[in-house]
Amino acid sequence: MDSFSDWVTLVASLCVVGMAVFQVLLAAGYPYGAAAFGGGTAVLPTRLRIASAISATLFCGALYVVLAEGGLFGTGGRTDFVHVATWIFVAIFALSAVENSASRSRWERHFMAPLALLLTSCCVLLALHR
Repeated sequence: MDSFSDWVTLVASLCVVGMAVFQVLLAAGYPYGAAAFGGGTAVLPTRLRIASAISATLFCGALYVVLAEGGLFGTGGRTDFVHVATWIFVAIFALSAVENSASRSRWERHFMAPLALLLTSCCVLLALHR
């Protein structure tokens, strides 16, 4: 951990893992719904639990992309596919930041929106550091 990109990769990875775990807990029926999907219910209904499971899977993909783009996954992880995927996650996380900042849920506005903005920033820095 001696370069700037290593630290950015670490921060992004920790955030992505945290979000993946959060989504798995939502999908499993834990009562954290106040911080997701507009905060309408504590325990998500079935369709939103499925959406959380899909989100958890996407976050696992994001973890691979972040680690590969940061050069911390395998020996040749920085491929064109990974680079393009990094920019796709920039767009996804930026959209998430906008959506969360407009949410009725205080948790989404004050925690999830800044977290999505941090993830967006980390992915931009990793993509530009190429």
